[in-house]
Amino acid sequence: MKKIRLSLIFLLTITASWMTWPVWAGGYKARPWTINERPAYPATLTSEGVTIAAEPLFSDALAERVFDKSDMITRGIMPLALIIFNDNNFPIEVDGLSIDLIHDSEHIRTLSPNEVVYRLFRKDRSWFSKTVLPRIPRSELNEDALADFESKFLMDKIVEPHSKGGGFLYLHINSNELVSYLMKSVVYIPNVYRRDNGSRMIFFEIGLEHAIPAGSH
Repeated sequence: MKKIRLSLIFLLTITASWMTWPVWAGGYKARPWTINERPAYPATLTSEGVTIAAEPLFSDALAERVFDKSDMITRGIMPLALIIFNDNNFPIEVDGLSIDLIHDSEHIRTLSPNEVVYRLFRKDRSWFSKTVLPRIPRSELNEDALADFESKFLMDKIVEPHSKGGGFLYLHINSNELVSYLMKSVVYIPNVYRRDNGSRMIFFEIGLEHAIPAGSH
């Protein structure tokens, strides 16, 4: 009887410990993301020897191919890939933090990887109505997910001569008609710089209507 009681106490202790684990415990696995050749991206703009393509991952299924989370869009976070092709003889830099998604008069900028991981892995959805979150200690975040979202984040992206590169912005969009929303949206990229002399190049405005496959309309 004593052994049974001790076993029951042990089981209850283990159960209580499991119940208090962080909500993100479960093993996030980083997934590869490959930059394709230029013709694979229908939403592009070319200027001054630079081509930038925009590819919104506008469904949970599309986002899940790149990030190990099955409900990113459902939770109001859309990854937007930007791919940069540099045909010049000098390196360029794209300032990701200055980029806006513009819809009518609304301007949306990227969330930080910390904010994204917090929003995606919390069971408490009270943040849905919040545009600004309090400072989040890294200890409260899923370390594996944070490392992946940081590695794929387009912050200050340098692309070498005759090369390509890219990354993601993470946009907080709560729209029940996301495809229609994106069809009327523009990605505004104001800060593209030459790395050889520091001069600023022309801005980019990329409409997303061509990034949405016909069957998705």
